[in-house]
Amino acid sequence: MAPECPSCHRSDEVRAVPAVCLGGQRRFQEETGEGDRRIDVREVVPRLADALALTPPPPVTAGRTALGVPLILVSIGTFIGGALGGKWFADAPGAELLFLGWISAFALLGAALLIGTSARTQRAFRSRIAAGRAAAEDVWSQGWCCARCAVVHFGAGPAMTLQEFRRAVWGAGGYGELAEVHRVYGTTAAPGY
Repeated sequence: MAPECPSCHRSDEVRAVPAVCLGGQRRFQEETGEGDRRIDVREVVPRLADALALTPPPPVTAGRTALGVPLILVSIGTFIGGALGGKWFADAPGAELLFLGWISAFALLGAALLIGTSARTQRAFRSRIAAGRAAAEDVWSQGWCCARCAVVHFGAGPAMTLQEFRRAVWGAGGYGELAEVHRVYGTTAAPGY
């Protein structure tokens, strides 16, 4: 039986935080196109389930990786252009297009740095979250959310805002400062979640 909400003093709309999060993740299939049917499977996570997330979202590094790919293409293109036009691999290489070799080398170095730092950032984030996930889950699984008031509480404890709950859970996991980076804004609960 769900405990009473400390804000509205009712228990009819109070559910355990894990149940709210699991109930908030919906998968559905959408058929599009004519003739050949294409089925898309999408997952929808309402804002309340997102606000009660156990872990922060991973850092966005797609921009760095996306910039690294054209740099690789620039590197390959300038190398091929310089090698063919400057006859770098002939017995008497021409030095007039040697600058293309430098451009190729710097573009390749830039691409390696961008892609490498993106991978390292993602790996560091995953290991940091994995190290504190069990402690955060212990706190997270004890929470109760009232859909009527959009507050969270622990058993008979005081009501907390969704941001305060996020700070408590993520703080227990050792990544509490990320709660200030990923703040909860404008989330309201609705009956039925």
